[in-house]
Amino acid sequence: MLSYPSNQTSAQPIYADIVPAILHHIVIGNLDLAQRPTWVAARDACLKWHPNYEYRFWNDSSAKDFIRKEYPWFLQTWETYPYSIQRADSLRYLVLYHYGGIFLDMDLHCRRSLGPLRRFEFISPLANPVGISNGFLMVSARHPFFKVLVEQLPLFNRNFILPYATVMFSTGCMYLSTQYSLFNERCRLKLLNYEQHRLSGNISTPLFHHQGSSSWHSTDATFIKNIYHVLRHLVYHRNFLFISLFLIIIVVLVISYRRRIKSQESHKNVLHF
Repeated sequence: MLSYPSNQTSAQPIYADIVPAILHHIVIGNLDLAQRPTWVAARDACLKWHPNYEYRFWNDSSAKDFIRKEYPWFLQTWETYPYSIQRADSLRYLVLYHYGGIFLDMDLHCRRSLGPLRRFEFISPLANPVGISNGFLMVSARHPFFKVLVEQLPLFNRNFILPYATVMFSTGCMYLSTQYSLFNERCRLKLLNYEQHRLSGNISTPLFHHQGSSSWHSTDATFIKNIYHVLRHLVYHRNFLFISLFLIIIVVLVISYRRRIKSQESHKNVLHF
């Protein structure tokens, strides 16, 4: 792709544009863009590199109206997610299935146009330590993989004990990665090399500068990521996927139990007057 001009907004004339020229940003919850100048700068940079694209900015109000109109069966699930990041995650699958286009996290500062990638029906970078990132997604409208992502959301709406695990497995990267591993036509899904295109931490890639502002992460992430490292070679194989998920759930339950014991012990040391 880097052999193309940096301002090329289309895959034409050599290839057809499969992904529509739509750029999506999502901000859900009590987040004020005016107080996040780096997000504003990132958004403006992406708009500059894609001057003729349709731009759709989604917030709580527009998201709820969209879901109520187009996917009313999902509205109750969406409204009752305990974390705003779950609403943001699930919304990206819905709007990309419905309209197609490009979704970017607000902390992705474009360094060039993504136009040449529009020749592929699906693009996402690999994630660390395992799976697929959902911070940058390109897809054609009504893609069968995203149909599965949308339809399976209620089934995966479960409490996985720890906040980080709940988000990751219900709507986040591990939800996306699980559905990818089960999708029969994975050859249609193009993944960007992690070493060149990783979106973790404060880093620059050929496509973006990533500001690394995943503020929703908790300390639970450390435990879950350590388990991912053990299972990184298993997650893409369907035969091992459910074993991997089972092991992760066991570890989560052990961590939860140990925390509860520590909490009880700490209460014994509290003086009550």
